[in-house]
Amino acid sequence: MSAITDLQATIQTSFAALSSREKRMVGGAGLAVAVFVVFMVTFSFNSKADSIRRRTQEKIVKLDEVQTLATGYRDARSKQDALEGQLRASNVRLVSYLEEKAKPVGIELPSINPKADVPLEGSKIIESAVEVTLTDVKLNRLIDFLQAVEAGPGIVKVKYMRLEPRPNVVPENGTVTAWLTVATYKLK
Repeated sequence: MSAITDLQATIQTSFAALSSREKRMVGGAGLAVAVFVVFMVTFSFNSKADSIRRRTQEKIVKLDEVQTLATGYRDARSKQDALEGQLRASNVRLVSYLEEKAKPVGIELPSINPKADVPLEGSKIIESAVEVTLTDVKLNRLIDFLQAVEAGPGIVKVKYMRLEPRPNVVPENGTVTAWLTVATYKLK
């Protein structure tokens, strides 16, 4: 504390020894330094406040993005859970299922060839499929059959379909030969 009082006393003595013109110059210089210090402090605080506002705004934008992504994730997750629930409940025996759907629409299934169960790449899902050949089937009956097959329980899809009109048949009859691959899916 004595160092500060010694410094103050030295400054007062030196200031008293100055002429009035020198005192005005020192006072003006002191005022200029004080104004400069106030300007620098104000500018520094203002710059810091702007920086804080900018970072806060950036974080708010990122939080909005996170909320949007979280909502999308929840929607996708609920859809996935519903699909997995369908896959767990799916226990469709394709051969008997197809025969059951063919009778009401008046289609005979002369050829059903089961394929080996195949796990889908990179997942816990197993695909069971059969190949079906239908000859001389009316187009409207085929459409009804396909709609009935895909509207059933579990997940049953027609993966492949090739149609060929019957040669030497009147086009008004609308009969075709169809080769289908029908698949169902379940969890391992």
